[in-house]
Amino acid sequence: MGMENFGGRHETKSEINVTPLVDVVLVLLIIFMVVTPMLQKGKPVLLPQTDKPDKKPESDKEILVSIQSDKTIFIDTKWYPDREFGDKMKELGERASGKDVLIKADKSLTYGDVKKVMKMIKDGGFERVGLITERKSQE
Repeated sequence: MGMENFGGRHETKSEINVTPLVDVVLVLLIIFMVVTPMLQKGKPVLLPQTDKPDKKPESDKEILVSIQSDKTIFIDTKWYPDREFGDKMKELGERASGKDVLIKADKSLTYGDVKKVMKMIKDGGFERVGLITERKSQE
């Protein structure tokens, strides 16, 4: 009368419950989507593209200088007018001349614009100056 299976064997479910796995994966995806844009150091600029850009690991032994398309200059994320930038580079050169300076220059800038900033960096006492580029997209 409906009580036949009361004392008998129960059928076990042998399927894997994937709902918790999907939940964890979606949370990780959201975390990576939020964190990834913050990984780029300095101000965002459109970098020039090359076939084989040098791989340069980011470390604490580097000073990052960004030059945006309107010729504004930043050290990390702090803006400096031209005159103050030269003075700041001299100050940094006295304290940490052994550091490398990396320049992220917008691709719309001219060679002369970037050379002017490089000269201010060299006048500050830094010997090693590098330019950051990105790999050309394969089309």
